[in-house]
Amino acid sequence: MAESRPISQKKSFKQPQHAELKQSVAWLRQAVSQITTLNIPANPENYSLWYDYFSGRKPALKGELDKRLKAKSPFTDDVNHELYYRFFVEGAERQLSDIRNAIRSLIEQLGGQLGEITQGMDGYDQLLVSCEAQLEKDQDVEALNQMVNTLLKETRHTRESNQQSLKNISKLNSEINDMKHCLEKLSEEALEDALTGVANRRAFNRELKSVLDESCKKSENCLLLLDIDRFKLVNDEHGHLIGDRVLRFVAQMIKESVKGGDFVARYGGEEFAVIFPNTNYQGGLAVARTIIQTVAKRRLTLNKEGRKLGRITLSGGLSFVRAGDTADSLIERADTCMYKAKSNGRNTVVGVDI
Repeated sequence: MAESRPISQKKSFKQPQHAELKQSVAWLRQAVSQITTLNIPANPENYSLWYDYFSGRKPALKGELDKRLKAKSPFTDDVNHELYYRFFVEGAERQLSDIRNAIRSLIEQLGGQLGEITQGMDGYDQLLVSCEAQLEKDQDVEALNQMVNTLLKETRHTRESNQQSLKNISKLNSEINDMKHCLEKLSEEALEDALTGVANRRAFNRELKSVLDESCKKSENCLLLLDIDRFKLVNDEHGHLIGDRVLRFVAQMIKESVKGGDFVARYGGEEFAVIFPNTNYQGGLAVARTIIQTVAKRRLTLNKEGRKLGRITLSGGLSFVRAGDTADSLIERADTCMYKAKSNGRNTVVGVDI
């Protein structure tokens, strides 16, 4: 039975590959090459931009990128951010699917190369068995000479064939490693808010569950919800690109104000959440006030001329984790406190420790 496994594997590798998988590999190879040529970061946003550029699935995106390439305009981080948010709304999930398909196709190709080596060695093995059987007969010199020549010829052929297959395998292995690296980045993106760089709602839900589980062991934890005051006015007066910069600015200020073990996430829209593990209520309240004061003191520069945006303020709600809390009950208390902070004039934090 052990002899039958390679045969079934070879049959599966001989199956024709789906055209879409092959095409996915081609687009991704082109995207990787273009990113290297432009000397821009190999991050999920740029993979998405150039993958779809070569796929042609977004004609408007292709037209915009062609225009910038023709003008030799630099692809700065700000330009790449802007292009990504103009043309992508579905996030990283579809891109993960594309990369998975590309990797699947590369693995099939690798399997095919391995199958060819196995087939070649099987044929060579059969030749050796045949020669061994002939040696047991009374062979003349000419027959032995023909046998040796045949062995030399087949040995060279098998070696050359396997060398080429091994080269192909080495190349495919390298490409699979590139795809694996890309997949890891995109998997990270699935837990990260692409705009602000902090954790997203999905990652927040996971972390909160872990914290609530830990709270059963009597550890002290707090949850802070923060909302940017009058954020809609920023979008209405300055546009969504400035609104995006405000979101990134606030996220950065929050990260600079917390400790290494604290968990920062974009909760949704203009709301952020901070989980303070192993922190009592007074400690959480102190950090919350620091965050709000830090944001209120800073000014965001809008352009190269140094024009400043008006003061940005936050309203916060802090809740101490109680025994028996669920995610919903904890978030509801923090949310209620946050709206009390808005009612109290904004730019402040309201908390509840019991």
